[in-house]
Amino acid sequence: MDAEISWSIPADSSELAGVRARLRAILGSAGFDEKAVGEVLLAVDERLSNIIRHAYAGREGRIDLKVFFQPHQARVSIRDYGERFNPLKAPLPELPPKNPGGLGNFLTRALMDEVCYDETCTDGNLLHLIKYLKNKKPAG
Repeated sequence: MDAEISWSIPADSSELAGVRARLRAILGSAGFDEKAVGEVLLAVDERLSNIIRHAYAGREGRIDLKVFFQPHQARVSIRDYGERFNPLKAPLPELPPKNPGGLGNFLTRALMDEVCYDETCTDGNLLHLIKYLKNKKPAG
């Protein structure tokens, strides 16, 4: 059964624990195992942290989250209204890193099955993170 859950949070790192708790419950109820749930939580946490730190850079703002899940996948859409930035165009870091940090884009791409940046979003950013249920990736 398809379902969609949407909510908004202030662009503040104090909101991250609540987002992780809510996502854990949503993904668990959709049949994702603990490993997959952990991967999605880490990827979303990295994206939200980067949005708060870089897109809003200390300014007040809002982040909209939408989780759409179907029997075979979950898609987490993250929408912000801050500085435009396509993380898919950023170069991947040198590994091992010479300096701490800078691994958020790498982790997001490594942990999720698909990462899509919506170029048609002209006011801020819209990123879709997709995770398939183990052994249930759709054909094609």
